[in-house]
Amino acid sequence: MDRPLRVGVLGCGAIAQIMHIPYLVEHECFELVSLCDAHSPVLQAVADRWQVQRRYTRMEEFLHSDSLDAVIICHSGSHKQSVLAALAAGLHIFVEKPLVYNLREAEEVAESAEGTDRVIQLGYHKLYDPAFAYARERIREMEDLAFARVTVLHPWNDLGWSPHRLRRGHGVILAGHVEPADWQTLYETQLRYSAGGELTALVDEALGKNAGNDHLRLAYAQLYTSLIHQVYTMDALLGEPTRVCSCEVWRQGLSMHFVLEYPGDVRSSWDWHFLSHLKDYREEYAFFGNHDRVFWQFPSPYYRNFPSPVIIQGGQGELSWEKRVTVSLDEAFERELLAFHDNITAGNTPRSSLADALRHARLIQQMTDAFG
Repeated sequence: MDRPLRVGVLGCGAIAQIMHIPYLVEHECFELVSLCDAHSPVLQAVADRWQVQRRYTRMEEFLHSDSLDAVIICHSGSHKQSVLAALAAGLHIFVEKPLVYNLREAEEVAESAEGTDRVIQLGYHKLYDPAFAYARERIREMEDLAFARVTVLHPWNDLGWSPHRLRRGHGVILAGHVEPADWQTLYETQLRYSAGGELTALVDEALGKNAGNDHLRLAYAQLYTSLIHQVYTMDALLGEPTRVCSCEVWRQGLSMHFVLEYPGDVRSSWDWHFLSHLKDYREEYAFFGNHDRVFWQFPSPYYRNFPSPVIIQGGQGELSWEKRVTVSLDEAFERELLAFHDNITAGNTPRSSLADALRHARLIQQMTDAFG
C-alpha cells in the first residue's frame, strides 16, 4: 500500500483517547478519517480535540461512508455486532477486548469470518509488549517448571486515568485524581456497567445454573473485561491448560482464585482482586522451577512507555543470582497498531487472531463452569 491506511475509530472512550487515537495521529502510515460514538457530546469533544471532521453517532453510516480501509473497535460491551458489520463492509478490523461476551458469540463470529481475506486482530496488547518475547524464551529455557503464579491487584480504573485528560462531553474534562466512591457504590456501578442491560442475558447464558446470581455475574464480567489479559498471556506463554482444577469467588465477585493444570504435571494459580482505593496497579507472572525462576511484571496499562521488567533467578551450588532486565520502553499499544498496519500490507496473520479469541472463550467458559 503506497498511501496511509485510512482508519476510523468506533468508540471514543478512555482507551481510544489515551492510546489508540494519539498513536494513529502520530504515525504517517495511518490517516484517521472518522470517529463514531453513540454519545454525541463525547464524540464532538474528542473529534474537536483531534480535529477529525467526519463524525457519526450511527455505526452503519460510519462504516459505509468514508472509503475506510480499517476500523478500530473499542466501544464498551460485546463487540460481536460491530465486528460482523465491519466484515460486511469489507473492512480490516482491530477489535479491543472483549471480542464477545460468551462462547456462543465467539463461535458465531468465527463462523461468519471463515474464509475472509480481511485482517481481524484482537487488542491483546501484552503480546506486543517488548518484554513478551524475552520472557517467553526465558520461561521455555527453564529446566523443570513446576508451578506458575499470576497475580493481579486492580484498583478503580479512574485512578489509572489520572495522568490523562479525558473528554466526557459538554466541556467536562476528567483529569487528575478522582476519589473512588464507597465499596457498595463501586460494586453496583461495575455490575451495572459490565453485566447489566443487554449484557445480562449474555452473562446468564454462560452462567447456566448460576444465572441470576449478581456476584457471579460480576465475576464473569471480570473474566471477559479484565482477566482476559491473563487468559491470553498465559496461553501464549504455556499453551492450553488441560483442565481447570478449582475456583473460588468471594467479595461480591471482585476476588477470584483459580488453579489450572498444564501438561507436564504443571499447575498455575491465578489471583485477581479488585482493591479499590490504593493507586498501585500490580500484575505479575511468576514461574518457579527447581533450578530457576522467572518473573514478569506489568505497570498500569494506562501509563505509556513504562517498563515491564523481567526478573530471572538462578544459581549453582551455594551460589545464587538475580538479573533484572528492561527490554525496551516502547509502548505495547503503539506496537500492536503498527503490527496491525503491517499485517494488512503484508497479508500476515496476527499474533492475536480470531482463532486465539475462540480458544480463549472456551477456556473462560470452563473457568465459569468451575464457579460451582
